[in-house]
This record gives sequence, C-alpha cells and structure tokens, in this order.
Amino acid sequence: MNSRLPHAATPVLSVQDAVFPAHPFSGVLAIGREQNWRLQEMFPALSLSPDGCPDNSRRINYLQAREGLLQARQQGGGDIAILSGARKSLPQLGCMATGMLAQESLQQALAFGLEYQLIAGSMVQLELESGAQHSALVAHSLFQDQELQDFLDTDHLATAINAARQLCGQQLQLVRVELRGRYTFSRSACDDFFGCTVVDGADVSRVVFANTMLATRLRAPDALAVLASRQACEEELASVGVLGRQSLLRKLVAMQCEFRNVQDMAAALGISPRSLHRLLAREGTSYFHVTESVRIERAKRLLQAGLSQEQIAEELGYSDSRSFRRAFKRWTLQTPTAYRAHAAQANQAEV
Repeated sequence: MNSRLPHAATPVLSVQDAVFPAHPFSGVLAIGREQNWRLQEMFPALSLSPDGCPDNSRRINYLQAREGLLQARQQGGGDIAILSGARKSLPQLGCMATGMLAQESLQQALAFGLEYQLIAGSMVQLELESGAQHSALVAHSLFQDQELQDFLDTDHLATAINAARQLCGQQLQLVRVELRGRYTFSRSACDDFFGCTVVDGADVSRVVFANTMLATRLRAPDALAVLASRQACEEELASVGVLGRQSLLRKLVAMQCEFRNVQDMAAALGISPRSLHRLLAREGTSYFHVTESVRIERAKRLLQAGLSQEQIAEELGYSDSRSFRRAFKRWTLQTPTAYRAHAAQANQAEV
C-alpha cells in the first residue's frame, strides 16, 4: 500500500523529503569555518566546497540535516544555537526577504515571513500568536525529535529575532524569552543576544513582544513589491514541492490526535490504520508516542491552570489519576506535584 496520503489529501512533509536549502545551516557553517571544523564530513549532503561554502542550489532532507547539526552542537557547546541564529542574515532569504522589507509594519513583515518560512528551510513551525497587550512568536515541532528540538527552537527563534532587528533596527526590545529544556548556554551569550528575561524549562519555546513594538513602521513600504514577492515565493514553494504541505506531526496535532484512536484518525485522514502506522514509522515515531507527548504537554498547561490530578486524568482520557501520574513521570522525569511547584516558583520569580 502506498505510504503517502491519497491525492485527495495534502501530502505530508516527511523527514525524507529533500526540501531544506543551505540557509538554515549558514550560521553553523560560518562558525565551523572559523573553528576549522570538518564541515564536509559533518554535512556531506550539502556538497560543500573545500573552504566550507555550500552549493545554494542544493537541498537536503531532515535526516541528513540533523546528523550535521547534532555534531555541530557537540563541537560548538551550549552557545551554538544562539550564535548560529545570530549569524543568519535577512538578505540570504531572497524573494522572501524582499516581501518582508516591503511591508508597512514589523508585524506584517513577520506574518509574511512566517507564511513562506519553508523557503528559508525552517525545521520548526514558527507561529505568531496575538494577545491584548503582548504577542508571541512560538516554535512548534515539525518533526518529533526530542534530541534536537531544543536546539532547533533556540536557533530558529534567534534567527527570527535577528531578522526583526534587521527590519526595524536595533531598537527592537523583547519582553521575555521562554525556552524548552534547561540552560546549556552561557548567561553572557544569552544576555548579550536577547537582552531581556530568559526563562528555561518552558512547555513551549517562544519570544514575547509588546504589541507596540510589533506596530513599528518599516522604512520603505511598497505594495507592488509585496505582490511581486508573494508571487515569486509561491512559485518557489511550488517548484520545491512544499506548497501547502505540513508535517504529519503538525497535521495530527491540529486534528487533536490525543482524543482519537488510531482507527478514527486514519479514517479522518482517508487512509488505513496500517498506512498511518507506516507513515509514522518512516518518520521515526509511533501513534502512541505522538499522542502521549501531546497529552503530556496539555497536562502541563492544565497543572499550571490549577486543575487537580483527578480532573486532568479525566480530561485527557487516562483511566485514573494514578495512570496519569505514572505517564507524566515517565515523560518528564518528575511528578505532577513537583512540576506544578516548579512552574509556580518560576512564575513567581519572573514577577
């Protein structure tokens, strides 16, 4: 049976699809050249020149990318994600950068960039979530990769901050940065780049802006340039084969997989349960692993909201609170009670 979704549905973006250009690695490659890393061995699929410069027409898949990035993280140490994002420049993004620069405001520029982020080879899905006074640029996983996800979140958010600064100048001020995982970078690198409060151990990585900052007017708005850039971006996405595509993980999350069994989800996708299992196995995961990780993330939010463990167990479909506690500790290595206390302490310290 075909492992792709049927033609009636939008094909999913796979870890095996060669869609990632050289840009996501430009920061790591620049650092590697300075540090004399063996870049050709780290990123063989990029067809690097002897001096470590990539073939910009080359695209590689996620599995090829992650191997090089894991080695770069090992060699570069804890600061590498921040330093990598800080080294990426807006002009490298081609027609996407043109469309961003021609917008009227920073918020419109970011929205345009997020719409076409796959052109830049984004390996996480960045989304702008609006609030009454503050908005947040949030990093969501495209692929389930716990080993590399924290690095990708930090690298991509740093890249977005760097692009925003190039759009509106260094006066860009951040309210707060929240990062998944625990600090592995130096406080000096963190403070120098972000220039605001940085909280680790968050449920999701995000950068919080004041809405007044997002309203910053850009220097050269040009509606005709935006239209031309949009058309060029659509054509580029189509030529690469990623127009309208999303990863299987994002599709399952969007369809609330945590409330559906595999048979119901397969039916909703228009494929057989066997095909869904095959698709997930190709992505290096399973339906249980995806749904359980989504449940645990929801559980964290419900714990912070003050719900009891019994209420959360019922809300998320566990047989009882004991089953929930076991699952939570298995995934987070701490009890729900300890997690709630740590989250409350972090929130109090932030205030």
